[in-house]
Amino acid sequence: MTDSSTAHASGLSETEIVEALGREFFLALDSRDPRRLRNTLAANATFRVHPHSAPIRPADEIVAYFGTVVSSYPNAHWDVTDVIAQPDRGAVMYVIREYSPRQGRERISEQMAVIRVSGGKIVSIVGYYDSAEFQRVFWEPE
Repeated sequence: MTDSSTAHASGLSETEIVEALGREFFLALDSRDPRRLRNTLAANATFRVHPHSAPIRPADEIVAYFGTVVSSYPNAHWDVTDVIAQPDRGAVMYVIREYSPRQGRERISEQMAVIRVSGGKIVSIVGYYDSAEFQRVFWEPE
């Protein structure tokens, strides 16, 4: 087993790499940059929208899925609020924000993703959020 303080060629420890990858994934999503998003993922990565949901794989399919997501929310922003990291996994807490001119306010959903990392790339992402709350905030008219 490798010590989490072991430095890599990047100068970052394994724990710092997990945190950086978690942040970079959502920065790439927020900037709507598919190449940057793909660069965070291992080729055989899997993504599950919720625990126990069918996985989306490989990495190119994950990027395509998120392309659809960001197209559905053209003015949304993804902001990482915290990352709790270990050498091979992390919990990334983030907020999706989108201003609604019709509602005259910002719609907000707090969510979390658990990532697993191997070889300096994300190999697994599982989303955790209240889907009923998200539906109510982002889709139901007021």
